[in-house]
Amino acid sequence: MNKIVAPFLVAGVVLATTCLAEQGGAVQATPTFTVDAARQLGAFRPLNSVNGGPRVNMGLSFDNSEYFRAFNPPLVRTHDSVYSDLDTCDIHAIFPDFNADETKPENYRFERTDLHLKAILDAGSQVFFRLGESIEHATPKYHIYPPADFKKWARICCHVVRHYNSGWAKGFQWNIKYWEIWNEPNGGNCWAGTMPQFCELYRETAVALKQLDPALKIGGPGLAGSIGSEKGEMFLAYCRDNKLPLDFVSWHGYSSKPAALMENIKAGMAAVEKFGFKDAETCFGEWNFLPADAPGNKKNREGQRQRFARVRGAEGAAFAASMLAFMQDSGLDMACFYAAYGSVFRFGMFDQYGVPSRQFDAFKAFHQLSQCGTRIKVTGGNRETGLGVVAAVDTKQGQAAVLLSNFDDGRSRFNLELKHLPFKERLYCTEYVIDDRRALAWDREKIVNSGDFSLTLELPKNTVRLILFTPESLKGKPAHGLENEKGKP
Repeated sequence: MNKIVAPFLVAGVVLATTCLAEQGGAVQATPTFTVDAARQLGAFRPLNSVNGGPRVNMGLSFDNSEYFRAFNPPLVRTHDSVYSDLDTCDIHAIFPDFNADETKPENYRFERTDLHLKAILDAGSQVFFRLGESIEHATPKYHIYPPADFKKWARICCHVVRHYNSGWAKGFQWNIKYWEIWNEPNGGNCWAGTMPQFCELYRETAVALKQLDPALKIGGPGLAGSIGSEKGEMFLAYCRDNKLPLDFVSWHGYSSKPAALMENIKAGMAAVEKFGFKDAETCFGEWNFLPADAPGNKKNREGQRQRFARVRGAEGAAFAASMLAFMQDSGLDMACFYAAYGSVFRFGMFDQYGVPSRQFDAFKAFHQLSQCGTRIKVTGGNRETGLGVVAAVDTKQGQAAVLLSNFDDGRSRFNLELKHLPFKERLYCTEYVIDDRRALAWDREKIVNSGDFSLTLELPKNTVRLILFTPESLKGKPAHGLENEKGKP
């Protein structure tokens, strides 16, 4: 699928069968979404970042760069890169013999990580480099133990930064800004040490990196769950009491309910403020839809396959679209969806053949929305049921867009009211749908009158709809690269 036309009012609504009818005068007694173009909220927050880059070298080898350009994540976090591109980014992959002399370039293995990062940059994203090790689900575990020498590990990290930012060891001048120290130190599959040990490792590494280059953004801890938990607050208190560099605070969340993730974010933001890090950026470093396990599913392969098919399918797409809408008002600075790997890894935005999932389509729809100019005021969303709405308008181009999503709301018919659109001529309306059958596919088009008006929408669960509005005089022009011809997504 290509791109979408310039700024439109993007209505991304979750629906399987679609009925869009213009309503004159009285509005039906149905729930209403209201979009008010007179109340501009400024630029979109860049919260559509991901974990996992476009290069795949596990089983099959291929490059997903064309898809990355289509949904354009601002940042790509490098955690767990080995599940898509073998022997990349982890410290043990770059510096395999911890007993070797860390000052000598010949003891580093940068080549594969170089290719991995270059693919991210070439696709138009920036690198968010996680210094540490990938998760190890199986036993025995090999690389998640505390380093034998924390100071040496910090020096190794400094040489990694020098390679990518200062040209050391035939390196580059890539100016990678964000450097995260470790991942989920409160999770037994990511850190086999104690929380106090991790805090000490963070201290040694953060101080060394800041001494190397004060302009670097150093942070962590990439906590599993809310940073407002006991171990999260232990880390924040340690950084505060020891006056450690903490340019950003990161934590993670997975749930079957959007409202639960939003509560996680709210608690995390409160904890960061509570410990006095008002200038630190906030990063929801991993998030995704995770249906609850059915009884016995952990040992039931078919049950697990069905569970993660829901994650990749229309249900996961509706969840993702709603979260992308809700997070715009969360105050977060960064958020990285988990994950955009192209591999056998079950959370992948792509399958092992490189075929994109419905969650990819949701991110593509959101990207098209975010390119439509200025975010504007919307009402009618519901975090409890995952009913999302977000909209944008471009007054100069005379175009607008609305994105609506219904994750788990039992109602299927809604009104969409559009107010104060700055258009003088009739509007050409084009719709695209994500559901079980369609992957951001062209659905229908019609002409609607300019000025204030309302539409009736059938919005069943597990559907996402993108509605684009442009002046009638531009009829037939592609909307941000999405085809306007029937049957051509």
